[in-house]
Amino acid sequence: MYEKQYPHEGMIVFVKKEEPNGYEHVAQLIIEQSLFQYEKKKLMEQIDEALIAGNKSLFLELSSQYNKLLEKYGYWRNKHENA
Repeated sequence: MYEKQYPHEGMIVFVKKEEPNGYEHVAQLIIEQSLFQYEKKKLMEQIDEALIAGNKSLFLELSSQYNKLLEKYGYWRNKHENA
């Protein structure tokens, strides 16, 4: 029959490690968003449980952790939600 020809077969592309590609940036954003959503959901569930149990000290501790989480990932939300 016929042979398929691949014009770039055997071509080697060198990329410097310091040069991030677009996929690395997107992957980092996805990881950060996933971690934020996971940690936020987990803390909100724990806060709800503390409220139901009437455990004020645990509620205050978890609320503090929640606020720190928002501060930690706040830069992500500000940079990327409006983009």
